[in-house]
Amino acid sequence: MRVSAVLVVLALVVLSCPVSAKILYGEVGHSENLAPVEKDLQPGNVFSSSKIATKGDNKANDWYRIPTWLAGLWHKETQTDYFLYNYLTNQTDTSERQRVARSDGRWGTQQDSQGNIWQYEPVPYQEMIDAGDETVVQIVRSCEPIQVNDTVFGKRSIDTQLRVDKATGTIKSVETGEEITYLTPESEVLLKRETSSKVFDKDGKPILLGKSFSYENRLSSFEPQNSYHGKDVRVIFSEFLKTVSALQMIGPHLCCFLPQEK
Repeated sequence: MRVSAVLVVLALVVLSCPVSAKILYGEVGHSENLAPVEKDLQPGNVFSSSKIATKGDNKANDWYRIPTWLAGLWHKETQTDYFLYNYLTNQTDTSERQRVARSDGRWGTQQDSQGNIWQYEPVPYQEMIDAGDETVVQIVRSCEPIQVNDTVFGKRSIDTQLRVDKATGTIKSVETGEEITYLTPESEVLLKRETSSKVFDKDGKPILLGKSFSYENRLSSFEPQNSYHGKDVRVIFSEFLKTVSALQMIGPHLCCFLPQEK
């Protein structure tokens, strides 16, 4: 699944949300602060895609392994927000609030000869959302697994969201979200998703921290995805596996980008 629009969601719940604080499965802490958003992407500048940092030469980290139970197409209908902390007002809201949050997401891109399933996540990349008089530009900067085993899959992602005036192309606001998500299987056809989302301003200072959980139903089993934005993923995956094989011949310690079973 792609990174959700964390910043928009938290903005919606900030005015209305008060559960006793729950702990995410094997919870990993958020960053206290982040680096400021690049100067060219600060409010007041004219937006251009050319100002977004491009990907380096290292393609190995585009892939990470996922548990077989996670692979497939999943559907979420609702989400329960249960915690919200506002760093600006020092206020905490701990009431449960269920809301409609329909979405479908697919896990698993390719499968190797040993039956392992891999997710393709070629960060950084950007997505554009039409929001009337504005264009929302979401820059997905990182997405990496933090825990992978038979009972849980955890990942951390960071994305920056720009709101751009359509008429002038001027950047109106900038925020960055750090999302930590844990997925656990309730059965072969049901997942529980626990998410902690922290929002930072243009200078990398925290604004909001929100937590939620939801359940997702399996719509279909794993199917290899052979195309991504016009690229043949099978070729890209084959090149990745050759890189892994070469590194393993040199020394297993060099394959640190492969998630280890815990």
